[in-house]
Amino acid sequence: MEPQLDSSQEILECFLNGKFKRMDCPQCENTFLTKVYEMKCFDAGKKLSIKCAECKRNFTADTDSESWRNYVVLEKQSLGLEYFMDAIQQSGLQNVPFVRRVGVLDDDGKPLDPACIHLFSFEEPDYRIIYVMERLEHLNEADSAFFTEHVHEIDWMEQEDRLKVWNYVAERYGVALAEDMRKLCLYYREHQKYLNWDLHGDNLMRSIVNSRIVVMDPFAPKMGDYMEA
Repeated sequence: MEPQLDSSQEILECFLNGKFKRMDCPQCENTFLTKVYEMKCFDAGKKLSIKCAECKRNFTADTDSESWRNYVVLEKQSLGLEYFMDAIQQSGLQNVPFVRRVGVLDDDGKPLDPACIHLFSFEEPDYRIIYVMERLEHLNEADSAFFTEHVHEIDWMEQEDRLKVWNYVAERYGVALAEDMRKLCLYYREHQKYLNWDLHGDNLMRSIVNSRIVVMDPFAPKMGDYMEA
C-alpha cells in the first residue's frame, strides 16, 4: 500500500502547485459538477520532466496501460463519485472506469483526513475531493440519446418494465453493461432516502484505451435540509 500513498501525496503536491492544466469540458462540469485536469505537469506553460514518474507507475500498477496520458485528475465538491465507488465495491461492477481517490482538501489546500467523508447522510461537503481516473470520451449523439430515453426514467418504472429495459440494453450493448446498470439501480433503490437516480446519456462514456462503454457517476446525493415527502 505504501507506493499508493507516496504517489497520492506527489499527485496532490502537483495539483496544489498548479502544475496540472485544466481541461475545458462544460459537459463534465455540468453533468458531474467536476473540474478535470490533464494528468501531466506544466509550469508556466512549459512541460516538466517530473520526478514522480516512478510513483505514477506504482499508482497505476494494477491497470493494463503504462501510458500516463490515459488518466486525468478530477476535482469534486460533491459526494456522487463516493457513492458510485461504494456501489462498485459492494456490487462488483465491471463496466466502470478505473478511479482512485488521492486526497481530500479544504478550501485553503490543507489535506484533510478522508474520515471526514460521510455517506448516507444529508451533510453538505465543505471540502474538495481529488481523484485520478482513466481518461474517457463522451458517447456519440445516437448512443447518448438511447440511454437518456430508455434508462433515465427507470426509477419510476415497475419491475416488469425495468426488466424489459435491461433486456433491451443487453441486446444492443451487451449483457455485462446491462447487468451493471441493473445492480446500480438496485443500489439506488436500497439507498434512495439519500440518493436520486441520475443515469442518462451523459453518464455513459467510452474508454479511450479499449472503447468499451462504462458507467460514470450515476447518482445525485440528496443534501442539505432534504426532508422526505
